[in-house]
Amino acid sequence: MSILELFEFTLKFNLAAPDTATWIYVLLTLIVFVFVLGWGWGKMWNREWSLGSHAGSLILILVFGVLAAYSIFNLRGISRMEYWFQQQRLTLARSIADSGRFNRSVLTATWDKVKSKGGQEGLSPPAEGGNEIRLKTPEDAFALASTAAEETRSTLRNKLPFSLGVPISTRNPTDIATETVDTIRFDASRFPTIAAANNEWCSTAATLQANHALDTAYATLKPGIQDLKTTCFWLLIASIVIPIITIPARALADIKINPTPKR
Repeated sequence: MSILELFEFTLKFNLAAPDTATWIYVLLTLIVFVFVLGWGWGKMWNREWSLGSHAGSLILILVFGVLAAYSIFNLRGISRMEYWFQQQRLTLARSIADSGRFNRSVLTATWDKVKSKGGQEGLSPPAEGGNEIRLKTPEDAFALASTAAEETRSTLRNKLPFSLGVPISTRNPTDIATETVDTIRFDASRFPTIAAANNEWCSTAATLQANHALDTAYATLKPGIQDLKTTCFWLLIASIVIPIITIPARALADIKINPTPKR
């Protein structure tokens, strides 16, 4: 992603995952620029200095105040991003696996794949309100896990951070299903078995797929995030230094133009 795309992503990230402290810092930055750098700093050089009567200086302070606040806004977002990704590893897959819509979609798709083999006697099809499926063989369990991996890939597109435009990279559903079966190690002698809509094959496949997508997304963003951090840091420094230099210069120039009358 380019720097401009990262600026856009960070803005959307801060708005989509709001943090009260970030907005407090932004507000404090604006206050400091107007009342400390713009008014107080000018007063130190010219006791008669009034920011309100100098439109050019007021506009300059407001512009650099907004730039500084925007830099703080981005730097706060960047500082929270790594922790946020770590938290998503704990919550994203669980939110998908616990979703009734996700489980219903997986159950319906898997039912369509295995119904031709028969063996679903006594169970209602998902289309008729059924909430269970009979897995007759390990191959049926594999099909269930593969379907869950496919559905997870589709679901992730509507989840943060992918809904903000971050490229999504997922693994082949067959590979996910293979790893899921190896992880669960369900004894073949226990087939046939009845699986509810919310089951260990679905949750394991969703976790593997979601965590891979998150790790890949962060690895893709990380180099650009460092560049964005550097850019915002120097923008913040420039936004502070320029008013520090220009405000005293204008305050002193105002003394020469409008000297205080002697009493």
